[in-house]
Order: sequence, then C-alpha cells, then structure tokens
Amino acid sequence: MAIKHFEDKVAVITGGGSGIGQALACQLGDKGCHLALVDVNETGMKETKKRLKGKKITVSTHLADVSSEKAMRALADDVIAAHDRVNLLFNNAGITYAKRFEGHSLADWKKIIGINLWGVVYGCHFFLPHLKRQAGAAHIINLSSMVAFMGPPEQSSYAATKSAIKGFSESLWAELHGEGVGVTVVHPGAIRTNIMEEAMKSAEDRDAFARTQAMVDKMAMPVEKAARQILSAVRKDQMRVVIGLDAKLFDSAKRAMPDQIHKMFLLMPH
Repeated sequence: MAIKHFEDKVAVITGGGSGIGQALACQLGDKGCHLALVDVNETGMKETKKRLKGKKITVSTHLADVSSEKAMRALADDVIAAHDRVNLLFNNAGITYAKRFEGHSLADWKKIIGINLWGVVYGCHFFLPHLKRQAGAAHIINLSSMVAFMGPPEQSSYAATKSAIKGFSESLWAELHGEGVGVTVVHPGAIRTNIMEEAMKSAEDRDAFARTQAMVDKMAMPVEKAARQILSAVRKDQMRVVIGLDAKLFDSAKRAMPDQIHKMFLLMPH
C-alpha cells in the first residue's frame, strides 16, 4: 500500500511557500511529482514555483488561509480542477507564539488553533474523499512537533495544538490504514525555518528569546534533510517519524524519566 515512488503523483502542500513545505515541494518536483502549493504568502509560493521551473510537472498555486472552512472547501475543488486527483496531502502550515500562558490573549488561542489544528482537520476533511479514490496510492502527512511530547515553557498553545495533531493522526491511521490511505505524523525537532523568526514578533522578552533562538540555531537541522526524512517515512509507510537528534533524545528521555527531564525547564530563565 505504501507509495514507493512519487513520479506522476499529485501532492498538496500547505505552507508551501517556505521552510519544510518549500523543501518538500522541491524534492517532490525533482522526483516528477505534480504539486498544488498552498500558502497565505503569495510571494513565497512564487519563489517555490520559480525553483521548480523547467521540471516536467504541473505546479498550481493557491492563496488560502487554512484556518478558514470556506477557503479549504474551495481549495479542494480548485486542486481537483487543476490536477484531477490527489495522492498526497501534506498538512504542513503552522505558527507558534513565544508567550507564557498568562500572556496569551484568547485571540492568540483562536488564531493558533485555527491554523495549526483546524487547518489539519479541514485539510483531511475536504481532501479525504479524493484521497480514497486513489486508495493504495494515497497518503496524509500531518506535521506535529517534538513539543507534543515535551511541553516546554512559553509554548502552551503550540504544545496544545501539536499534541492534538499527534492524537488525531494516530486515530486517523487506525481508521484509514486498512482502507488504503496511509497516515504519517511527523515530530520535528529544531529545523532551520522562519517559524522562530515569526515567533520572535510575539516574544514577551525578546532578548531572552533571541538567546534561545541562537542556541536552537546551532543544533537545527537543514530543511532539506528534514524533507528527505519525511519522504522516506512516507515510502516506508511509517505511522510516526521523529526528526532530529534533539527530538529523538527528548522522546526517549521523556519516556524513561518523565518528571526528571521536565524539571530541567525549571532551571531555564523565564
């Protein structure tokens, strides 16, 4: 049932204008996969499409807010109109805030839940009927995070949404795997994307956040390497893939010593 090759498949990638989404698009394009790029950043999508120039594939771009039910319903129709089918759905779009829970407004919560969680639910809901028509050559890839199992400070909303994606994806796997639709949930650690730069805008203590970001950048994995590992997990039909040494260490340590590992956060400056 696993998708062993990507040639002549059709992939939908949300957040396709930057970061992991852009890297996935470029690598899939190299493999002959047709692409539907989705983003709220039209400039980023144009840059991704520019990088794909000259490849013998069909590339469509779709300006859409994944947190909007109306936009996601229309997106599915638009993608089918452009490509006739869908084999791969990468629910990749996401944001984070660098705020303590007390510093979050309810508007913050509504925005991050809308993009990070509803975006995944809408994507699965509206594209699943089309994916099931390609049963045996269909796969859903949902981007969670290592915060789904480590819960760091100043990441309560991000941890909440990424933990929800973890549970949702595992249930979806149990429901769909026997019907010929694969599901992979991805838990990346630190990856060199612009998500931290965007989070800086919301940071309550920008100097402290900048120090944290500098430390994270030293261990961050290049997006190209992360994308290769994600595509490898799809080919192997893995339900779950943890990406990066930091994510793997936290995953193992949290299982072995949940309280002790989490107490290290108490030593961090707040």
